[in-house]
Order: sequence, then C-alpha cells, then structure tokens
Amino acid sequence: MIIPMRCMNCGKLLADKWLWYQAQLQQAEGKRTYYDGSELAPKTKEAEVMAQLGLTRYCCRKVLLTHVDLIHKL
Repeated sequence: MIIPMRCMNCGKLLADKWLWYQAQLQQAEGKRTYYDGSELAPKTKEAEVMAQLGLTRYCCRKVLLTHVDLIHKL
C-alpha cells in the first residue's frame, strides 16, 4: 500500500514522518525490550519514536503503527 498522506480521523499530515519513523525503528532494532512485569506499561521502541515525532493522538499513532508497506512485495 502507499504511505498514508494524512491521518484518516484528524487530518494531520503523516507522510513526511514515515521515512524518519522507519529509519529510527531500524536503528533501534538491535535493542531488546524485556517485559518482565516490573512496569505496568513499559515504553516500546515504537512509542519512543512516536513521542519524538510529537504524535500524541491515538488516531495518528494507529496509522503509522498498523501501516504495512506492500509496494516492495510486488
């Protein structure tokens, strides 16, 4: 699929954030996140990157988090 240009719910521009989001996730790929029950909701790599981008609304986070880039599989 093509990268969504805007959030489908609030209309915030997201296309300019996609490449940076992907690059930051790949840089953090080597770091492991352990869920041992010590925290109620530990921050994931995705949550940290979205916080750096300033995405606070759940609708915008949902669009970036659930997007699957299928153009490379064609």
